[in-house]
Amino acid sequence: MLAKFATSLAAIIALTQPFNAHAESWFEVEVFIFERQSNSLEQWPDLSAPNKNKQLIDILTPEISTDITGVAIGLSGCDSSDWAVDTSSCNDPKVSNSTKSYPSLLPFTIAPKTPKKAYIGESAVLLAEHQGQFKQLIKTLTREGNIQGIVHLTWQQNMQSRRQAKAIRVIGGRDFSKQFSYHGQQVNQSQPSATADMLSDYSALGSFSAPAPVMPVWELDGSINIYLSHYLYIETDVFLRKVSQKLMDPSHGEVVGFNSQGPAQKVMTPFLQSIPLQQNRRVRSGEIHYFDHPQMGIVMQIRKMTQPTQVKPIVISAPVPQAVEQPSIDPYQQLEQEMQQDAQQKLTPQIKPYEG
Repeated sequence: MLAKFATSLAAIIALTQPFNAHAESWFEVEVFIFERQSNSLEQWPDLSAPNKNKQLIDILTPEISTDITGVAIGLSGCDSSDWAVDTSSCNDPKVSNSTKSYPSLLPFTIAPKTPKKAYIGESAVLLAEHQGQFKQLIKTLTREGNIQGIVHLTWQQNMQSRRQAKAIRVIGGRDFSKQFSYHGQQVNQSQPSATADMLSDYSALGSFSAPAPVMPVWELDGSINIYLSHYLYIETDVFLRKVSQKLMDPSHGEVVGFNSQGPAQKVMTPFLQSIPLQQNRRVRSGEIHYFDHPQMGIVMQIRKMTQPTQVKPIVISAPVPQAVEQPSIDPYQQLEQEMQQDAQQKLTPQIKPYEG
């Protein structure tokens, strides 16, 4: 029954795909972002960190994070395939409110271990490392002593108009969350232990009462938006975080005591500065483009690719055949039945053949 349903559904989708496929325009994108190792004295505007509420396509977090919900509550959590086939279970708060663990330093090349491909009607797909073409270019650039690679990515996406396009989130480098908040303020060193105590106290109250987990504060964070408007356009909104100092009020974010007299004197305080690289440029496919900045650089190429011709396979779990439970027999009862059968055979008269 399930097999017939899957075949029928796939046939219906296949009939509707030629119209959608004609409207899609897939390209392959490769990006190399690096930091310049220089003691620049240039002052940067006091900009806030990247907007967390921005609607982005995140193809990197599922690759670099580890779901540790099962360690905490004895469940395995849900991955993308689980959501596709078992939505009701994944909507369970114990499962959907998963706890993730992140590395303190992201790998230079973020990529899946196995090759990936694009499907009609699907979102952007992150490609494996060997599917990229920047290996020699990166070697050449990093020979310069003042260039330190941060992240290398390759993905495929369907290009849309500026109104419909969604930017791809880009992250890289180290995690500063133990030293600084998302907006750059220094974290009180006594806070981690207090947070741990709170988590212990709230653990018995369920996921709805527990405090929100601390999210990573990546050295590189932002987005790259590519859209079509007669030509291809690249819109970068990337921030490089660097430890610096800022003149701040020491009582900022803290309760001022009753004995304090007048405003507190500002002092130089460690601060995580966010340096922006924000540009919008019209480009041509196939060409290598360089976005320059005193503190960093972005090398990008948008390549034409073979358009996807298949829809994503539908994963339907076949029902597990259940063993038929045999009725249990008491061994003493079985022995008694065998003895009765033997006695009956002895009482039955044996008819011998006639011997004439």
